[in-house]
Amino acid sequence: MVEWVAGWGTAEWSLAVAVLALLGIDGARGWRVLRWVLRGGKSAPPAPIPVVVHPPPPEPEQPKSTALLGSPPAPVRVFGREGELADLRTRLTNAPDRPVALVNSGAVLAGQGGIGKTTLAREYARLNAGDYDAILWTLAATRQNVIEGLCAAADHLGLPRPNPPQLADAQAVCTRITARIADQGERWLIVCDNVEEAAHLDGLMPIGAHLLVTTRQGQGWAGWDAVRTDVLGFDSPDAPAVRLLMAHAGRDDDAAGAQRLAGLLGGLPLALIVMGAYLKDQALSFDQGCEHWHHAVTNAPQNAGYDDSVFGAVKLSYDKLPEDAQTLARLLSYWAPEGLGLRLLLDAPGGQNWKAVLDLIPEPLQELVQDEARVRAAFTALAARSLITGRGETRAMHRLTAAALRDMDQTALAPAAVALLAAVYPGGEQNPGHSPQFPLCARLTPHVRALMASGAAPTVAFWDYLLNQAGGYLNAIADFPGCLALAQASLAAKQRRGLPESDRALAMAHGNLGMAWMRVGDRDAAERKLNRALELTERHRPGSADHASALELLGGLMLDRVQAGERNRLGPTIRLYRQALAIRRRAGPRSMEVAGALNNLGTAHSLQGRKREAARLFGAALAIWRDFLAPGDARLATSAMNVGSICLELGAAAEAEDLLREALGIWEAVFADQPDHPDRRNAAGWLISCLMVRARQGVNRGMREAEARRLCGQYGFDYDERVAKARDYPDAPLP
Repeated sequence: MVEWVAGWGTAEWSLAVAVLALLGIDGARGWRVLRWVLRGGKSAPPAPIPVVVHPPPPEPEQPKSTALLGSPPAPVRVFGREGELADLRTRLTNAPDRPVALVNSGAVLAGQGGIGKTTLAREYARLNAGDYDAILWTLAATRQNVIEGLCAAADHLGLPRPNPPQLADAQAVCTRITARIADQGERWLIVCDNVEEAAHLDGLMPIGAHLLVTTRQGQGWAGWDAVRTDVLGFDSPDAPAVRLLMAHAGRDDDAAGAQRLAGLLGGLPLALIVMGAYLKDQALSFDQGCEHWHHAVTNAPQNAGYDDSVFGAVKLSYDKLPEDAQTLARLLSYWAPEGLGLRLLLDAPGGQNWKAVLDLIPEPLQELVQDEARVRAAFTALAARSLITGRGETRAMHRLTAAALRDMDQTALAPAAVALLAAVYPGGEQNPGHSPQFPLCARLTPHVRALMASGAAPTVAFWDYLLNQAGGYLNAIADFPGCLALAQASLAAKQRRGLPESDRALAMAHGNLGMAWMRVGDRDAAERKLNRALELTERHRPGSADHASALELLGGLMLDRVQAGERNRLGPTIRLYRQALAIRRRAGPRSMEVAGALNNLGTAHSLQGRKREAARLFGAALAIWRDFLAPGDARLATSAMNVGSICLELGAAAEAEDLLREALGIWEAVFADQPDHPDRRNAAGWLISCLMVRARQGVNRGMREAEARRLCGQYGFDYDERVAKARDYPDAPLP
């Protein structure tokens, strides 16, 4: 049959197909039937299956895991920065020990921002993430910013997260990063954004990490490679500034018009972005944008510290905002550029000072901050115009945008900006120097500092309140330079208000400033201010609690001088403390203030060598504090350690042991997440010495030596050195 079919022509094949079709068999099934007929009704033999040996597939390449630490801004599309990005990579790769600073071009107005340094740094981190094991991003406008930013890496490094972050904690992070780079070959990139002074980074940069900073300061970066950034080019329809403008305007139909507008804006990225968002929102052409911009800058402020392009773009966008968004924009402009979350507004009505600050807040704004839906809508409107960026509590406003908006604030919302912060800033029983208040203080204090730096803070009493409270917080976390700046601003604010010298607030401001000077190491400046505070209280409120406080503050400075080697100051210190104690006792023989005065005098007598008198005074202070304070209060730890340490020095190790255990137990509970806190280490050191003295006395020697070894290991003390130190203390009471 096969031979017969082989002679079929077109007609025969057509007929066979037609027959199959009549039988209802067509398509692929028809051809299978026809092949079966041709084979004589037999199935085809199975086709051989070739065996092909394939090499095993390669293991899928695992994507490199780069730890992103801190709060970097969201990446955005970058135009025309290819040269700078390549330059950054070359500099950091070829000279890893030489850090890099992104600075403004010398052709740009001094102090001007908006060029896109942060965006460029973020793009470098994004493109080169695969080259690093970890990228740490930190804001760096203040030294405390740097400290807090470094401590954001604590969890990743297996270190306890400090609360609040202090210098020693940041240095521990740097030490750990340096060790991981040296021992494990890890690669780190650390980006410090918006550094105001190179000194903010002193002692806070890990060795071996790639370091990249952004700064508006073109000078003061000796030893750094400076990559100068400039405005974007707009010399052709395809220039970077033109493409950036068109991207944010959402249109590419008129490159020539976009080029004209980009030229008016001077190629400044910030102005291009804001203007692009405005054109997109208003559905305007680029030529219409040119017309609007010319109109907007006719009344631009002179010598405002920013280019007209910024003012024009921001004003056009602002003028078309809904009323709530306009109010919010002006309000946010007074606060810090970062951390502009909804809580700044929504928490105020529930704050402890809300009713007291209402006179400073216009009624429409009072209504706004009590309506969450309206606040959210206003934030959304600002984001749509690129006047703010970010999400949640991480929203930010560019510094130049904020400066332009402050210049537009005809209704002067600065008092309201103060009031909304003061409504919730801890005060009274919620002492900003106590650790439970640290998270809230940490969130609000940058806005207080920004108001101060803007020069727009109003001369109202609640501004003094904010400066005092924020200063107390910065002092508590050991940001002494920051505390000094706020203390100076506080005194200046009171003087601008014209307070008479009889006003107690003026004397307190001099006293606070004196203590701030002492903490930064300028004892002469401190003494001048503290003497002025004492002079004012002696003249206008002699014998008062304020008078006693002024005496104690000056006594504290004198004591500091004694400890620095000026032994001739010891006599005046004791006289000041005795005078303060006498004033305190007139108000009642047993009070918290009396206990403090007793403790101060005991400290002076201890330095004088009168240990037994010091022990008596310390013991009396502790007895009073136990009447007023709950067990576990941190103030009891200081007092118990004072009594315990003096007992150890006098040979009463048995009495000292329980007190020193109490002190260490309290500090370990208070600073549970800070194992290296100085107070914990100090108490541990005293207890170790006491245990060794007790072991020498033969009291459960093995147990106490084992405990001393454990504490040495826990707190990083050398055991043999502590054994030697313990020999300074007698085994038996002194005669």
